[in-house]
Amino acid sequence: MSNAWGRNVVVLAFSAVCLIAAAGEQAPNQTTNSERGAEAAERETVKGRLPRYFASLVDSEQRIEIYLIQAKYRQQITELKQELAKLETKQMQDIEGVLTTDQRDKLVGFRKSTRKKAASSNATGNRRSAAASGNDPLDAEPTATPQGSDTSNE
Repeated sequence: MSNAWGRNVVVLAFSAVCLIAAAGEQAPNQTTNSERGAEAAERETVKGRLPRYFASLVDSEQRIEIYLIQAKYRQQITELKQELAKLETKQMQDIEGVLTTDQRDKLVGFRKSTRKKAASSNATGNRRSAAASGNDPLDAEPTATPQGSDTSNE
C-alpha cells in the first residue's frame, strides 16, 4: 500500500476540521467593541508571509487581512502537522511490523548505506539541507520488497 492513501485520509481529516472551525466562527459583522479594539491592536503587530504571487496583487489592507487569517489558523495547522507526523510514524511502525526479522535487518542496512552515501556526497559538496535529509524517503519506505509482493500502487 502506498503513502498516498494515508495522505488522502489526512487531507480529508484536515478539510473536515477546517470546515467545522469555519462553521463555529461568528459572522464578521457581529463583533463587539472589545473585539474590534483587540483586532486593531493585532493589526499593528501582525506579521506573516504572503502566499506566492500575492505580493504584487494585494494592497496594504489586504496584506494585513491575509496575515490575520494566517495567524488565526497557525496554531491549528501546527497541531495537525504534529498529529500527521505521529500518524506517519505509527503507520511506518505498523508497516515494519509486517516484515520478518531478516527483512528488518536488511532494511536497517539499506538505511545505513543510504545515510553513508548522503554523508559522503555532503562532504564532496553536494549538500542537502538538514530538513531534506531528515525526510529521507528511505526512512519512510523500505527500498526492497519481499519476494512475491505486489509493488503496484493500489
